[in-house]
Amino acid sequence: MVSVAVPALRAYVTGLLRAKGAPVRIAAVVAESLVLSNRRGHDSHGFIRVAQYCDWIDRGWIDPAAEPERVVDRPHVVQVDGHFGFGQYVGRAATDWAIDKARGGHCVLAIRRSAHLGRMGEFMEQAAGEGLVCFSFTNTHGGGLVTAPHGGCQRRLSANPLAAGAPLPDGPPMMMDIATSSVAAGKVKVAVARGEPLPAGHLVDAGGRPSTDPNAYDADPPGALLPFGGHKGYALAMFCEVLAGALTGAGCSTTDVDRVANGFLALFLDPAAFCGEDFYRAELAALIPHVKSSRPMAGHDEILYPGEPEARAEEERSEAVAIEASTWERTANLARSLGVTPPATDRK
Repeated sequence: MVSVAVPALRAYVTGLLRAKGAPVRIAAVVAESLVLSNRRGHDSHGFIRVAQYCDWIDRGWIDPAAEPERVVDRPHVVQVDGHFGFGQYVGRAATDWAIDKARGGHCVLAIRRSAHLGRMGEFMEQAAGEGLVCFSFTNTHGGGLVTAPHGGCQRRLSANPLAAGAPLPDGPPMMMDIATSSVAAGKVKVAVARGEPLPAGHLVDAGGRPSTDPNAYDADPPGALLPFGGHKGYALAMFCEVLAGALTGAGCSTTDVDRVANGFLALFLDPAAFCGEDFYRAELAALIPHVKSSRPMAGHDEILYPGEPEARAEEERSEAVAIEASTWERTANLARSLGVTPPATDRK
């Protein structure tokens, strides 16, 4: 592992993306988002994605200079065409538009033709930071198949994440960001980069046999991730197809789409328009200590609410983040070919 200072890493990623054609305003947003993912403990959606994004630019899957466009703009509905621009940039802009519409009521946001949106929890945190409750569904625009249906062993669905955010009276917001596969595909790539096995129950090889070898995922023929909770995760993944795929116009998972992009549908709710801010704040203020009052089970020191581990990780990684040496070297080679100098690192 190598340790990199946070400001240097942001500047490095910004420089790499600018060298691939992204305007500085877009490159800086994407770099900030990727580094934030590392800081919040989700390395699967952080720096490890940079080389992949550069490859997708070369393939024409990402237009590095594209701007999102509001194609439907109604009082409580906004539909956004991302024109296959960087998802972190598209997602932040679209979430800002939805937040404005939801104040004093609600808004449904639909996004199609966005490149990889990244860590969905970021947009939930964005909404919660403005006092709104948010829940979202995502698919991969028909492509990006990684997960087998319950009872199957071939890839038919994407990771189809669910995300949600809720402001709290005190402290960081409550936040959920979970794949409907039992593990995100990016975490499999991190395990490969670190030479670590996966826990049992996440992966089957091409023959349908359970495997803990992350290399079985991208073998020839490839393995498949499993839905979390068996039929429960599978059912949620299917409804992500309905809401993020069909309703948004992005399209549902199929076998004839190569390009990886995202369809996204989110509901934004202002507590003031429903239960009232005072009731909402009082209930959430009571809920957190109520849940934390449970006696911890063996092997656990305390109860954490959803989003609290990420907030602690961000605080711990305020100055520097750790990157797998293999990921760093692969990206450094790409950077040098583009005339970008990697920053100094410390070995961990």
